[in-house]
Amino acid sequence: MKVFALILVFITITLIEIPRLLKSKQVKEAVVSLTLISLGFILSLLQVVGIKVLNPNKAIIILIKFIFPDI
Repeated sequence: MKVFALILVFITITLIEIPRLLKSKQVKEAVVSLTLISLGFILSLLQVVGIKVLNPNKAIIILIKFIFPDI
C-alpha cells in the first residue's frame, strides 16, 4: 500500500510540473526536474521497501572536497 501511495504521489508531482515546463518551452529545466524527481522516487522507493539507503551527505562532502581541495 505504501508503494502504491508513493507511486501515486510522484506521478501527481510529475504530471503537474513537467507539462507546465514544456508548455513554456523550458526543456532543459524539464529534464533537470524529471531527473531530480526520478532520483527522489528511487531513494524513496528503496526506503519504503526496507532497503537501507546510504546518507547522501557523505557523497556530497567527498565531491565538494574533490572540487575544492583547499576547503
